[in-house]
Amino acid sequence: MRRFKLFFIFLLLPLAVFADGQGWQVFKSTHFVVFYKDASENSLNELAQKAENCYNSITEDLGFNRFNFWTWDNRAKIYLFNNHEEYKKETHAADWSAGEANVASKTIMTFQTAPGFLDNILPHELAHIIFNEMVGFNNPAVPLWLQEGVAGYQQRDISSVKAYLANKLRQGNFISLDELSRTEVSGSRDRAKVELFYAESYSLVKYLISEFGRDRFVFFCQSLRDDKNLARALSKAYSFAGMEDFENAWKTYILE
Repeated sequence: MRRFKLFFIFLLLPLAVFADGQGWQVFKSTHFVVFYKDASENSLNELAQKAENCYNSITEDLGFNRFNFWTWDNRAKIYLFNNHEEYKKETHAADWSAGEANVASKTIMTFQTAPGFLDNILPHELAHIIFNEMVGFNNPAVPLWLQEGVAGYQQRDISSVKAYLANKLRQGNFISLDELSRTEVSGSRDRAKVELFYAESYSLVKYLISEFGRDRFVFFCQSLRDDKNLARALSKAYSFAGMEDFENAWKTYILE
């Protein structure tokens, strides 16, 4: 199995730090406003095009493309710092960080030449933002596994996850859905459990979308937004009798 990219991203600084008028120039695309200082036109075009491609792909994958997200004054913001040192100084990010995001404000920060940003971090964080906008920011009914599963669904080359999870299920070495819903992986030193958490999270979302279709997933998200109850939303959208029924159906899908 390809190892999952793990992103534990937290924004602790007030957004006023990145206010307009502090040397930032502006580059706009349909759904994004890129703030930069000394970036080349080529790098700005590459970033904006990748962001637009990710946006279109994610909204299409999740069935959200019929909703009019992120246009005009509601566009997402990307702050592109000149280098890693400037980025760390302004965001207080860890040395290894290549990007950070504030989901509620639809703001992403990175720096020129940030490793893995365009191919991994950007689609991962955009999926978080788009999904949270759909189900409601700070919705208490949305577990971490569902958020990470939606973000992980954007990874295209992890087809071996199903075989990996089937082996774990046969061994009895898996995380139950009840435990998964209570698991917080941020800061965990148990890498094997963290990887299993991400694999199961991705697989649960893939099961819902691939087996029942995107329209049903959209209805599930709308129910989750309106009812703020995970079990009720699953029951309304998929007719599961409860969380145990959902877990058993998913296990059958993995083992078939």
